[in-house]
Amino acid sequence: MEGKQEYYRMLRRRWSFILICAVLTVISVFFALSIGLYDLSFADCYRIFVEHITGNITDVYADDIVMYTRLPIAVFTVITGSVLAMGGAVMQSLLRNPLADPYTMGVSSGALLGASLAIIMGTSVSSVFSERWATVIMAFIFSLIPVSVILLISLRRKMTPTKVILIGIAMMYIFSAVVSLIMITSSEETLSEIYSWRVGTLESTKWETIPIPLAISLACMAFLMFYHKRVNVMMSGPNSAHSLGVDPKNTILIQISVVSLMTAAVVSFTGTIGFVGLVGPHIARLFVGSETKLLLPASAVFGGLFLLLANCIARVSGQYGLPVGVISAMIGCPLFIIILVKMRRRSAWR
Repeated sequence: MEGKQEYYRMLRRRWSFILICAVLTVISVFFALSIGLYDLSFADCYRIFVEHITGNITDVYADDIVMYTRLPIAVFTVITGSVLAMGGAVMQSLLRNPLADPYTMGVSSGALLGASLAIIMGTSVSSVFSERWATVIMAFIFSLIPVSVILLISLRRKMTPTKVILIGIAMMYIFSAVVSLIMITSSEETLSEIYSWRVGTLESTKWETIPIPLAISLACMAFLMFYHKRVNVMMSGPNSAHSLGVDPKNTILIQISVVSLMTAAVVSFTGTIGFVGLVGPHIARLFVGSETKLLLPASAVFGGLFLLLANCIARVSGQYGLPVGVISAMIGCPLFIIILVKMRRRSAWR
């Protein structure tokens, strides 16, 4: 009886972490609305939000800034952080590698190459779509090339987690080398655009850019949650998974394909935002353990909160703000080192 009560207490603590992160994320969204060059208080943002919903708008300019500039950025920031962190949790558990993240498959480097080519070719690829959407489409297509290569190789070869990681890293270096060559031979204006996309930014987000990545992300995240037990089984190793009736090869390929797809859906719009998918799952794991039923939603809510706060800091850094990818890396890197140094192995991966 005492053991059962302790189990339920532990379960409540873990769900409490998820609930607290979710509540803090909602509060942080309103806090993010008050940050920017146009000075607005937290109370002003809440009032403007209520007025917009009720239709009693008293300040059209402030309403436009809050509802059509800052709010879509805040919403998409939460979506992006949630996708990257949940993807990182799946990759780390599936491949049994604490250094794995959604970019392990080369998704970010592929997207960067596609975006760079779109920026270089300019109007030649934007005859049908606008320049913004042409860049997004090229980034999305190229971001899926690495996982496509892995799937093709898997048809003829036996794939293990180590081989998957190594192929992804090889593709990442190939794409990065091509991007470096493009940047060396580019003009200053083109180089600036590529660099801005490379470090990751959310400032160009509008409401019309959210539906597509949101739909893809929700579908993929629902799939990962539905099949979370397979990831749990894979954590015990391929031999144990096979003995429990789970095909290790198919599970790895299907799961990384889904993670790559939802990562590509957001990265194509934001550029490369680092360390969210690496640090988020580790911090969530400290509070909820490695059981994927809790780890995946915990990683998602914490990742959204982490990136939202990083974006708030980015917007007030410097005269005109900094790309959020710079701030997330500056915060995430030392945080990741501290976690690795101080946490015990059994507490981090239990």
